[in-house]
Amino acid sequence: MSAQDIADAAGISVTLVRRLLRPPGRRPVRIARSTAEAVLGIPLPRRGQPPGYGRGLTGAGPAAEALAQLAARGWPATYLAACLDTSTATVAAIRGGSRRRISIILDQCIHHLQRHLAGTTPTAQGIRASDAARTRAWALRR
Repeated sequence: MSAQDIADAAGISVTLVRRLLRPPGRRPVRIARSTAEAVLGIPLPRRGQPPGYGRGLTGAGPAAEALAQLAARGWPATYLAACLDTSTATVAAIRGGSRRRISIILDQCIHHLQRHLAGTTPTAQGIRASDAARTRAWALRR
């Protein structure tokens, strides 16, 4: 879980969580009982399960590769962004490699979308052939 996820689940500030996660010599000496109870009250995930559906961050490398493969097949970033319910800039940043970490939920959605689009073509989904060709040309230049 990220510090933000812990803070959201415990109902405390993310700054306080980050202070608590510091190495032993740099942690706060005293921790309020209410803070300790809030953090310790977060349920642990079961063995082999992630800490909650979509919680936390993960490396963006596999998602970037999936988006690059979709671009090579002609899927434009605008269409992918609409399917992922995110911005075109976010899709472009992940695909271009400038985003190193993304949320787990977005990573899962990208891989689900890639599997969903595997059996179809952009033109079959209503994307103009010229837009698909432009996207394929962009992917080949990269």
